[in-house]
Amino acid sequence: MATKTRTSPLIVKLSRIRWLIAFLGSKKNFNWWDCSFLDETGLKFLAMTFPRSADSAALEATLQAGQRVHDAAIGRIGSYHLFRLPTATQQRLAGATDRNTGLVTKDDALAELAALGDLSIKAPEGPVQIGVEKRIVTNESLKELAAHYHSAFRQGIHCYPYFASQG
Repeated sequence: MATKTRTSPLIVKLSRIRWLIAFLGSKKNFNWWDCSFLDETGLKFLAMTFPRSADSAALEATLQAGQRVHDAAIGRIGSYHLFRLPTATQQRLAGATDRNTGLVTKDDALAELAALGDLSIKAPEGPVQIGVEKRIVTNESLKELAAHYHSAFRQGIHCYPYFASQG
């Protein structure tokens, strides 16, 4: 009998934060990256090409766009960010329970992000180190990550929270 592995609640939370930021950063929302695959029109377009996997194709394309923008702002060496995480974390995310389907509004996504973060944080413009690699998947780091993005969206700025590598 096959056993089902249980996904950590923190990995599920990280997955949801990543989906929310991917959605909110899209062109039709806060325009941080030039794609809109996670909205209704984008999903309909992808459903023609990927009828069984439009949701995952939309997310993957948007994650790639987010990664390019973050890498350009932060750099690729000595740091990790929401769209480029350590390999082990990426693998754990791949197995995360998929709550990241279905359409939400910009306001709903912002409200959910606010509920996940610490609203007392005022994000600075540009890259900001919020922790180190070994602390990425902690409740405190996830709250701070959500809070920085929420604050940046509310202020109309681009903030790129990242974690320094230990090596």
